[in-house]
Amino acid sequence: MKKIFSAFTLAVMLALFLCFPVSAIQPRGVIYDETNSLGSPTLTYQGEDMLPQLSVSLGIDIRVDVLSETSDDDICETAAWLYSKYGYGYGQNMEGITLTIQMNKLDDHIYAKPAENGWCVYANLREDRGSSQELVDVLYAAVEPYMADEAWNGEDMTMSATALTQAVDAMAEAATDYILTNCPPEYAAENIDTAEENTADQNSVEMKYVFDVSDLLSFEQWEELESRAETISKRQNCGIYFALVDDFTDYGYGDIYEVTYTIYHDNELGMGENRDGIIVMLSMEERDYAMFVYGEYAEYAFNEYGQLMLEEAFLDDFGNNDWYSGISHYLDTCDEFLTKAEEGKPVRESPLPSIAIATGASCLIAAIVCSVFKYRMRTVHQQTEANAYITEGGLQLTDQYDQYTHTTETRTKIEKESSSGTSSESGGGGSGRSGNF
Repeated sequence: MKKIFSAFTLAVMLALFLCFPVSAIQPRGVIYDETNSLGSPTLTYQGEDMLPQLSVSLGIDIRVDVLSETSDDDICETAAWLYSKYGYGYGQNMEGITLTIQMNKLDDHIYAKPAENGWCVYANLREDRGSSQELVDVLYAAVEPYMADEAWNGEDMTMSATALTQAVDAMAEAATDYILTNCPPEYAAENIDTAEENTADQNSVEMKYVFDVSDLLSFEQWEELESRAETISKRQNCGIYFALVDDFTDYGYGDIYEVTYTIYHDNELGMGENRDGIIVMLSMEERDYAMFVYGEYAEYAFNEYGQLMLEEAFLDDFGNNDWYSGISHYLDTCDEFLTKAEEGKPVRESPLPSIAIATGASCLIAAIVCSVFKYRMRTVHQQTEANAYITEGGLQLTDQYDQYTHTTETRTKIEKESSSGTSSESGGGGSGRSGNF
């Protein structure tokens, strides 16, 4: 689908080549993230497809700048300076809209937006099309709900990334409504219907179950997995989630399992009254992994043995860097385990091996005991006189000494933990596993 949108955008741009002078080649992307911490498949789609397509259809450049360093105290002055410096704008009159966000660095990969003067909407609209300030006011009102401080305070960069994609969608929608109502370009009628239809199709899929912060999946792969996860979760009434992140320590914890269950609770994941669900997180920096299961029904379907079996269904794929197949196998296996649990036949360890081991051990012990008794039972001849039991000359002790012969030493080999090993975990009100892949 990405290729279709890109081809459509290119075709429209070529058709408009004779009508508008070509804008200067931009050294920055349509969405420029200086922090490198807010990326996602949705944001990639917005920057590569949605905004460029709308820019052509509306005849106005639409851009986003996320800054980590600025010398200006006024973010709006910075926005105006960037607009001029990099030649933003569409057509002869360089018309355009920008959303500029300031993010201050707190720690490695951790950034927070200032509570005041942290973001700005800038617009440049030619006078015969309308008021730039009026357009700014409309866009500001649309974006403001997604600029809440709690989403940008550095405590959860995933929340900040989600808020950014929502803000971009809100700005694009508000710009479309305003331009088409007040100052549509002459060529808009033949192109805008297709643009709105494609945008609606893309926005119909939201990031709710599969979070690809590391951007390891193509948009098409993520869209398919997101849709499958949502279908399984709703059908089984148990949330199935997956997260790919660059480095779990960016979230402020030293334990990936703790990060995983904290994200689960902070985002109120899960389904039903008890918020039943399961989430798996992969951290690329040190190839760490964690699984967290929460809720009575979820833990019934995925007990300690079930978690181990689930892990074996997908972890090898991640060891081979096959992200799509790993998540796909994870979703399928979760669906299978939940179906068995619903039928009253949850995945459990078979008792036969334990019974066989216990039976074999019992037989072995019995054989050893019988052999010892048999060895001790020797033939005895009864004597009628007591002196028959005394050796000739009696018992005489003339000397006594100890002689060293040898030392017996027992050694036990210490096995090193495998780099891909995992172990059971508990905490966060649920249970799970963690390790490396």
